[in-house]
Amino acid sequence: MRIPLLVVPALALLTACSGTPTPATPAPPTSSGAAGSGPAGSGAAGSGAAGSGAAGFDDPAPAAAADKIGPGTACPIPATIPTAAKWKPKDATSANLTTAGVTLRCEIDAKPSGVLGFIRVYTYDGADPTQALTAALATPGLGGTKTTDRRLTIAGKPGIEATLKAESSGPGRAFAAGGVVLVWRGVDTEEFQSGLPAYVLARTSITFP
Repeated sequence: MRIPLLVVPALALLTACSGTPTPATPAPPTSSGAAGSGPAGSGAAGSGAAGSGAAGFDDPAPAAAADKIGPGTACPIPATIPTAAKWKPKDATSANLTTAGVTLRCEIDAKPSGVLGFIRVYTYDGADPTQALTAALATPGLGGTKTTDRRLTIAGKPGIEATLKAESSGPGRAFAAGGVVLVWRGVDTEEFQSGLPAYVLARTSITFP
């Protein structure tokens, strides 16, 4: 199987290039690329339980938490995100990948768990999660195209979640809230589905200071 660009960590991608690229009650999902027009849902961390049923957003049960990233960890982002067993986080700030004020901060490699793909975590300043998600998905070599999205509350913060089109890699899911963007991509549809419980764990269990 040809391994797409996705499975190459951003740090390795940067080395290979000569330049530096400068739940809740969710509203109905919107069509491709457009931000949801409904109001943010209400709820706290853990909202948006498995099997939420909105088109494109059927969730499996979340994976069990085995570790975490956040303050005082290998990825000192301004939030605490539980990680699944054998998913290995690595600080990615030295990759210097910033797009429109959104910076790649951490890569969580699924390979040690037997799944091929990465969860990538970005941070942003400002209060607009939709703009931040759009910028993260425009990161050169690591981005993606939204197919549907929805507004929802994540750990008490207004947020947005999107499904991502399968392009050179498998499909994806992503969310943004509270200064953090998290993107999960598997190398193909099977790997995406295998890693989806780890993504659901992150989205439903993230906490902010």
